Amino acid sequence: MPRWASDVIVDLLHAYDLPYAAINPGASYRGLHDSIVNYGGNRPAMLLCQHEETAVQIAHGYAKASGRPMVAILHNLVGLLHANMAIYYAYIDRAPVFIIGATGPMDETKRRPRIDWIHTAQHQGEAIRAYTKWDYQPHVIDGAPDAFARGYGVMMTEPRGPVYMCYDAWLQEQKLDREVPLPPAGASRVPTRMAADPAALDSAADLIAAAKRPVIIAEYVGREPEGFHALVTLAETAGIPVYDVDSRLNFPSHHPLNMTTKDVFRHADLVLCLDTRDWEKPTTELVSATREVTSIVPDGARWIDIGFGDLELSSWALDYQRMHHADLQILADTSLAIPALTERLAARKAGDADLRELIEARTADMSRKSRALRDTWARDAKEDWDASPITLPRLASDVWEAIKDEDWVLSAGTLEQWTRKLWDFDRPYRHPGRSLGTATQFGISIGVALAHRDRKRLVVDLQPDGDLMFDAGALWVAAKHRIPMLVVMYNNRAYYNDWEHQIRMARLRGTPLERAHIGMDLDDPAPDFAAMARSMGWYAEGPIESPGGLGAALTRAIAQVKAGKPALLDTITQKR
Repeated sequence: MPRWASDVIVDLLHAYDLPYAAINPGASYRGLHDSIVNYGGNRPAMLLCQHEETAVQIAHGYAKASGRPMVAILHNLVGLLHANMAIYYAYIDRAPVFIIGATGPMDETKRRPRIDWIHTAQHQGEAIRAYTKWDYQPHVIDGAPDAFARGYGVMMTEPRGPVYMCYDAWLQEQKLDREVPLPPAGASRVPTRMAADPAALDSAADLIAAAKRPVIIAEYVGREPEGFHALVTLAETAGIPVYDVDSRLNFPSHHPLNMTTKDVFRHADLVLCLDTRDWEKPTTELVSATREVTSIVPDGARWIDIGFGDLELSSWALDYQRMHHADLQILADTSLAIPALTERLAARKAGDADLRELIEARTADMSRKSRALRDTWARDAKEDWDASPITLPRLASDVWEAIKDEDWVLSAGTLEQWTRKLWDFDRPYRHPGRSLGTATQFGISIGVALAHRDRKRLVVDLQPDGDLMFDAGALWVAAKHRIPMLVVMYNNRAYYNDWEHQIRMARLRGTPLERAHIGMDLDDPAPDFAAMARSMGWYAEGPIESPGGLGAALTRAIAQVKAGKPALLDTITQKR
């Protein structure tokens, strides 16, 4: 049987065990497509998507939920440009996505008239170079294996992120007249993790042991399950409350030391940032209309930062946020640094009776405050309980009541944090992290559901209406590829986040509040999400405006999901 250059790329996909490839079809990779289907036996399994953003988002969600990468394949220049925003969000969310692209032939004599010219760019990877970890375009098929191996290693080295491999269309379609050696099977694919400087960890342990009111901020610690568990051990060993930024699930929501409230910082004398880029939002108060930011951490508090520092710094995207002037900055992977720090604190605790007494008292105090905080949230959730449209706390409560005895996963949206307040996030896989920008949540949620499909977990997506309107065609992707998930709409018939900004402007400028909705509402006509979902093969009910029948509707929908079918409930919620 003849072999083709694109077969070598499939050999690499198999060698690196990449399970799925989300695609939007294109002629620029027709050679690779044929090789995957026929030479590779449809492995990786191809997921057909209506838009390139959806393809990248599915890979993004899969990586967040599983810790493993999958492939997104983009058609030459135009497909790459379509996918730009999704790639950017994968980059700032540190998601390892292996993006395969293609370009029209670099050999001008092989370009089809017009179409190959307008779909081809010089140095095509430059379009996304500012927000990928690496990109490469081999000139000959012999260069593909080393580039593939390097790309995989770069992608999976912390801090992780997307990479882009671009393959010339004519190169793919060449008959292979020689064997192209693959990377050695026993070669290391990813470098070992970065350990902390032992002397610096000793200093950190000294500072923490000397503190009376330390607080932990964690953002990406929970990217690996062992990080989640290690943080619990650290917090319990030293009696330190934890604020979870929620870019990943870092800490159990009902743990007595979970104090994810800004008030915990008001009396802090030490703040320990663990793999945290967003330290500022939790520790400051913002007047949105005037953009005034004020720290709530007392002057004189000490700061320790353990993480990857500026290793992921981009010269273009400002996702690195404001400079953090810590007293002690330790460059390390927290999956190694946290256990090492815990050992040091445990040793100090064992040899110091006063420290043990302080930690016991602090733990008891934080446990009382944490319990009181959850009691307050539970009472607040009962306000306007029977209101129509449905309040967010009521929606969160009813969904929780329906799923709490299942092996559940919350995909992205948190209903303005009401799920994090009311649900018991007790295992590291329960939630891969908060939602990102509009037009990202639904695609990412499909990827999360794909990651949990074989384990038969009930994946729940609390889905904003504006987000789904960007790519309603993605509903078909879940139905087509038998990806069961429960979508409960957070449908306030508006782009209400921006509506609130217009309300702030109106109040600041004295303009009419009643005109703030112009250009923001999703009404007249109101999209019928249930009808839309049914037309694409989903089970769906709605619109549901009153909470009275929500419980029964959830029971019916969950039964459909357990039978292997995606289900959607269009629930109409209040705008606040």
